[in-house]
Amino acid sequence: MKLPKSKKSKKPVTFTRVLLIIILLVGIYYFLPQLGAFKHTFTVLRHASLIWLFLALIVTSLSFLASAVTQFTAGNYLGKLSEIAYLDFAGAFYNHFLPFSVGGVNLTSRYYKKLGQPQTQALVMSTIPIIFGTVTTILLVAIISPITIVHYFNKVHTTHLTSWKLYLAIGIVIALIASLLFFWSKVKHFLDEAWIGLRSIKDIKQLSILLSGSLSVTITSTAVLFLSVIAIHDSVSLISIFVLYVTSSLVSSGAPTPGGIGATEAVLVVGLHAMHLSLPDAAAATLIYRFFTFWLPILPDGIALHRVNQKKLV
Repeated sequence: MKLPKSKKSKKPVTFTRVLLIIILLVGIYYFLPQLGAFKHTFTVLRHASLIWLFLALIVTSLSFLASAVTQFTAGNYLGKLSEIAYLDFAGAFYNHFLPFSVGGVNLTSRYYKKLGQPQTQALVMSTIPIIFGTVTTILLVAIISPITIVHYFNKVHTTHLTSWKLYLAIGIVIALIASLLFFWSKVKHFLDEAWIGLRSIKDIKQLSILLSGSLSVTITSTAVLFLSVIAIHDSVSLISIFVLYVTSSLVSSGAPTPGGIGATEAVLVVGLHAMHLSLPDAAAATLIYRFFTFWLPILPDGIALHRVNQKKLV
């Protein structure tokens, strides 16, 4: 299978792109009704629990650590873990200004290429964490889905849900199957890349670390969303939060905007509101989650990018 060539972008972050993100952020508040209730949303934010917010910050940090360890293992332990951590943060900085998260993969592949790896192998090493992240998420969904389905049908029997909700659930399942068939060529391409990545794994220990690291990234990210809801004194099902996190991640990955700006927020607010949070509460929890996972890391990401350029890692 022919992998795309890695091209070095001289100026991936420009003033125009930064301005675009600001405009998009303002547009979210003014054009999405879910995030438009300034007064009520900021009232909720002012009363958020500092303890839960601090815990969300710690968990977010653990997510970045797990990501760095996963990439270090995917690269067959080449280089230094500290350098991989810098690259991980620097790549995240690029991803704030580039769609589809292409900045991080490009930066990491250039690092492995500088260490003497062929371009194809460097790209494979850089994409293995993405592949394992997808695989572990699918495994978690496969484990949790039966629990969710049983819970749903129990709810049908106990609360006599209206028929349209049952038809909606059946329609969603049919839509998922139809999407899988429609995008089969892309699914097959992903499976081919996954197979190349699996063949590069040397032993069971490396496989275990990759799986554990990928699971840790997914679990910690889900936990941050869960803590964001708890911080505003609401409560939701952890399973429901996981399903919402997976959905928002898929939307974020497919959105043509940097970091999935706009689409991700809309999905999170709608999803939380469907879990019986009021719109101001749902908007506040979304803003907290996106602050910790998207906006707050920009500063350390920028510092890491400076260090990467200073140390000439790529």
